[in-house]
Amino acid sequence: MKFTTAEALFNQAGGKRNGLPAWCYNNAELTQLEMEQVFLQKWIWVGHVSDIPNAGDYQCLDIANERAVVVRDNNGNLGAFHNLCRHRGSRVAVGDRGHCGNALICPFHGWSYNLDGSLKNIPRSNAFPEIDKDKLGLKPLDCEVWHGLIFIRFGGEGKSVAETYREAEQEIGLYRIEDMQTYDEPWRFDFDLDWKSVVDIDNEGYHVPKGHPGLHDLTGPTYTDQVLESGLGRSYGSFKNRQHKIPLNQNYVSSLPESNYLPESHRYLWIYWGMFPGIVITLFPDMIEVYQVYPTGYQKSVMAGACYALPDERKQMQKARALNREINMAVGNEDVQLIKWAAEGMRSSAFDEVLLSDLELGICSFQNQLRDLIPVVGLDQAPESGNLKQVNQHLVDQRKLTSVA
Repeated sequence: MKFTTAEALFNQAGGKRNGLPAWCYNNAELTQLEMEQVFLQKWIWVGHVSDIPNAGDYQCLDIANERAVVVRDNNGNLGAFHNLCRHRGSRVAVGDRGHCGNALICPFHGWSYNLDGSLKNIPRSNAFPEIDKDKLGLKPLDCEVWHGLIFIRFGGEGKSVAETYREAEQEIGLYRIEDMQTYDEPWRFDFDLDWKSVVDIDNEGYHVPKGHPGLHDLTGPTYTDQVLESGLGRSYGSFKNRQHKIPLNQNYVSSLPESNYLPESHRYLWIYWGMFPGIVITLFPDMIEVYQVYPTGYQKSVMAGACYALPDERKQMQKARALNREINMAVGNEDVQLIKWAAEGMRSSAFDEVLLSDLELGICSFQNQLRDLIPVVGLDQAPESGNLKQVNQHLVDQRKLTSVA
């Protein structure tokens, strides 16, 4: 892994340490542009292969104005499609996940689709003009499985998931994620605030000593943030040979079985991988947790995730995993409050700008990547209402001309 420096990251930001201006967190036109040019053009995490193990099992994801369904077919393959009946646009798969048998059937008029997305049957088809069924299957989406994790992409081109996260490959490969199973129920937080407020809080460990006393007791001053040259963020903390004051942490550490499939270097680490625009993979000695942040509208955002673990019936491991969830749920609830307070502050007339330290490199890296895609966020003032998209395109065109010159 090749890590970058604070100087290099802030140089990419034009030498500034003041982060994104407040208007970027309170602008409906920008949110729409971010949904179109970031979240509908980049890889989005959907779940794990164990979430949809059998033919006819499916999992859904709604983001921006789009709906997706990932389904396993009779050959054991996964396919991703727009969750959109070709007749009148209804969903063909309902709920977050489920089982559809041998076909996805629209609940509106009963049009049905095979598990490979092809059109199967149209009720009372003689009421329609001649139809070419080959042209009316579910519209496919890019789908890639990486270490057992399922990703989809609504549009755009570019690197595969494996290439995008190449610098994390060696470490993530240690955890045998592809062999894991779902652990506990998926979780979700819905926020009435901009999605970037969530990512900003989640992308730095500077707040851990004060904001997360339990996590700080677990890892202490070993908790460190790093940014790789590719922009991936990595944070880690070790609980090896530490004296813990909090009973919950004491019980967690003492419960972990000594025998573990991980190398010695990783048996005492809590590791956080942050991946643009809002995917996080956290690695623990006993399990993993994956979640992502995304906007659902103006001042509306979601943080949703799930845990996975290798099959292990040992009582010690079961206890350690339960305690792990207690620790992490406390951290999550603490972050929710911090996120809300920070977002409220950015709406205040007294808020000027932030000042980023060398301990907040994850924020700078995230915001640099956003500026690369949507340069309008680099402006100190919001464009005149109704002009944001045009101003952003002008900045993109200017950059292209400068690079050619």
